[in-house]
Parts: sequence; structure tokens; C-alpha cells
Amino acid sequence: MALKNWFRLDNSAKLYPFITTKDSQNLFRFTVELAFDIDKNILQQALDTTLKRFPSFAVRLRRGVFWYYLEKNEKQLLVQPESDIIMEQITAHNCNDFCFRVMYFNNRITFEFFHILCDGSGALQFIKSLIHTYLTLLGLDLDTENKILTADSPIDPREYEDSFAENYKPVKLKDINITNLTGSTSQAFTLPGEQFDHLGKGAITADLSAKQVLAYCKSNGYTVTHFLGGLFMYSVYMAKGRFVKNPKDITLFIPINLRKLYKSVTLRNFTLFSRARADIKKQDLTLEYFIKIVQDSIESCYKKEYLDNNISTTMKGERLWIMRIMPLFIKHLVFAINNEKSLKKPTKTATFSNVGIADLPKSFEPYVKKVTFMLHACPQVPISFTAITTYDTLTIAFVRLLKDTDTEKFFINYLANLGFDISVSSNYWEVDDAL
Repeated sequence: MALKNWFRLDNSAKLYPFITTKDSQNLFRFTVELAFDIDKNILQQALDTTLKRFPSFAVRLRRGVFWYYLEKNEKQLLVQPESDIIMEQITAHNCNDFCFRVMYFNNRITFEFFHILCDGSGALQFIKSLIHTYLTLLGLDLDTENKILTADSPIDPREYEDSFAENYKPVKLKDINITNLTGSTSQAFTLPGEQFDHLGKGAITADLSAKQVLAYCKSNGYTVTHFLGGLFMYSVYMAKGRFVKNPKDITLFIPINLRKLYKSVTLRNFTLFSRARADIKKQDLTLEYFIKIVQDSIESCYKKEYLDNNISTTMKGERLWIMRIMPLFIKHLVFAINNEKSLKKPTKTATFSNVGIADLPKSFEPYVKKVTFMLHACPQVPISFTAITTYDTLTIAFVRLLKDTDTEKFFINYLANLGFDISVSSNYWEVDDAL
């Protein structure tokens, strides 16, 4: 099945072209570490084959009169040697008009995506398919266990639908609860300190036993996401927040994957956010305080009625007659004014995304060592935090613009003191050793 020559951006993606600046582009990154070095020629063949199966990825971003849109890209996306710059901006020039890139280094394959194309869950389906194709081209016979959209499987048109639009329920403007979607608009605590230039990003990853962490969390009555999110907020507080006079609230944005609840199979964006907000003006805060805040925030958001309202709110804004007739250049002016306000008054401390289990077939285990997931950081929100599980390896990653590593040190040392076995690595962009 061929994709039509162009299609509209999904509701979430419509925002990203307007908030991209020279210092910030909403990117995310997956790295797949194999048990052997990469053959770039076979990788290129695997990419070419996989793109034919995923037409919604074989596109380029175009300017329309009223909105941006995606158009079929007839060019070839070439694999590249991995850069030492993490999540360098994706442009038409450096990615041959595509909205993502594929790189290799030794035994690693790295993918970097512009969020306009998809979210982490959608990207992971593409990556799993490419890895399957790559391993198959090497002559390996693999049982997919129906966990892979293989290169020869039929294309379901629902894979590139806008699931926000599909689940939109018309609502009157007066009945929309804007606060549910935006949360508090007051300024959030941001991590202080000297930053790298706009190209430099530090990255620290930590590998733990997923079974060990899960057992600990179950014994204490919370999920891995509750625990890690709470520990991150606690680490920000202990490393930075408690030393600041009259600090603002620590605010953690946590994506919520809507696919299961709405029975969606879209490969595009279908995510809303929970906002965990902690008042750190109080004294002697504990880890349990922050875990409870994350837990309550997620549980309060993951309700059908609440999410229905948020979907209706996001779609209603797009469908307002003034937005429909407003030319693209006017929209850019409106967003530029809003972006200027956001630069002066960021509403989050960081984003924490746990994409969960990579869910690879058992037959991949001898060949795939682990998957790492990372989010971008920007000058206004200079740190991000992510997690993903591959078989029994839970990989945590921090990406930051800050030169110091105080928050990461506290976080990892706390886990070590709990008795977890941890393997830590870094790209060594920091001034001092990471740990």
C-alpha cells in the first residue's frame, strides 16, 4: 500500500515547527547496541527496505499557506557515521530532507528523530523492524513472535492516522477545561549552572537489573516510573533546590502513551503529559514525598474522562475558525511572542520519559545487547531524563547542557546505596569526571 503524496501533521506535531529555534529542536534518540560491529552497507540496505514498509517516515516537511504538512520524499536517506554531538539539529541539508537520521559506530546503530514525525513509541516500531531486517540480511533466522512489523507485512492505514483527530469529540468552547491541559503556568525551578554552547550536550547512562528494580518497587507499593520520577525530583532538590533562597516548584513533565487506552496503532504522535509539581520551599523533604507526587499526578491523569477532555481541548484549538484561516506567517508571529514569554518563564524543570519495555523477541537476545533512549535538552530546560528496558537491562539516561553533574551523581549514588548493581557510562562532555 502506498502513502498518498502528502498528509497533514498530527495534532501534536503541528506545534513543533513553531517552537524550533537555533538552540532548541524537539528531538529524541534511540541507540541499539548489538553483539557485533555494524556493516554500513547492509545497514543502508536495511534502511532502504524498511522505509518502503513505513511510508509515514519517508517524508519531508513542507510549508503550506495555513499549516506545515508532510510530503512524500523520493530521495534516499543515507546512513552516517555517528557524530559526537548528541541530537544535533535535523535540517533538510544534513538529512536529505528527511525528519530523522540513522547513524552507526562500532556495534551501535543510532536513530535521531524530529518529534514532528512520531513519538518514542512510534519510532520504536520502526527501529525494531529495521533491526529485524538488518539481522535477516546477515543470514539470521529469527522468530518475531508477532512483535515486529516486518518489511513484508501489510501496511495498516491506521498506522499513520492522527489518533487525536480520530478520538476527538466535539465540545463547546465554554465547556473546555484549559487548566487540565496546560497545568499551572507559573514559572518552574530550573537547574542553575554554567552551560555548554548550543552544540554541546553531556550524556550519562546507567544500566541496572530491571528485575531487581521492579522487585524493589513492588515491595514498596509503587511502579518503576513512580520511583524513578520521584528519585529524579528528589535528586534535583538535594543537589540544587534546597540551596536556593525562595525556590520555585520542581515540575516534572511525564508523557502518557494513549495507545492502549484508545486502542490506537498509530506510529505518529499520540501522547499527552502528566505534570508532577513539588513545592520545595518546605524543609527536609523526603524521597517518599516526591514519589507520592509523581504517583498522584500520573494516576489523576490516566482517566478516560480526563484524557477525553484534553484531546478535545487540543483539537478544539486547532479547529477554531481563526486558526484555520490564519496564514502561516501570522501563526509564526503569534508563536514567536509566546516563545519569548516561555524563554523568560519556563514552566517545567525537566521531562521524564519511561518508554517501558522495548519488547523485543526472545530470538533477538543473542544479538541485541540493549537499547538506550534519550530526549533533547535546551537552554531553558537544561536537563532531561529517560528510561527503557531491554530484556533484564533497565537503561537510564540523562542529557544535559549543564557542565556539572551534581543531580546525576546524587541519583546514581542513591541507587548504589540501595544495593543495586549499576554500570555507568558517559560521553565526557562535562568539565570533571561524571562520577
